[in-house]
Amino acid sequence: METTTLYNMLENENIYYSNHRLSNSNGMIAHYKNVTAIVLDEDKTNTNISRNTVLIQELGHYFSGSYYKTNSPYELIEKMEYKADKKAWEKFFPYEQIKELMKKGLTTVTQLAEYFDVEASYMARCVNYYYNQYNSFE
Repeated sequence: METTTLYNMLENENIYYSNHRLSNSNGMIAHYKNVTAIVLDEDKTNTNISRNTVLIQELGHYFSGSYYKTNSPYELIEKMEYKADKKAWEKFFPYEQIKELMKKGLTTVTQLAEYFDVEASYMARCVNYYYNQYNSFE
């Protein structure tokens, strides 16, 4: 996915964007009342692949409404992160598209990650989710 497409999505959804040094993550989403902002640490996300991965994951929070406070219990944070990932995967890497790409020969996580311009570790989690959710890719 083109990084500019993701930035255009932010603009279309009226999501503010900011670059800021973050100590514990590469990116975050902030939501208060009717204002939403995605913050990326551009020093840590200095490639399109890393930016795309973080933007897609943070957009998963936005589209699923899965927000939490930084001092939330660990269990809630894990639940909201998983919910955001599922929504992001379903929106940006739909199961049927992954299945079709596999039929066309993109059978490794690395190949799929390169196709979508995201980090292989994030794509691996997506493929694992779909494999378990749909009992493989047949």
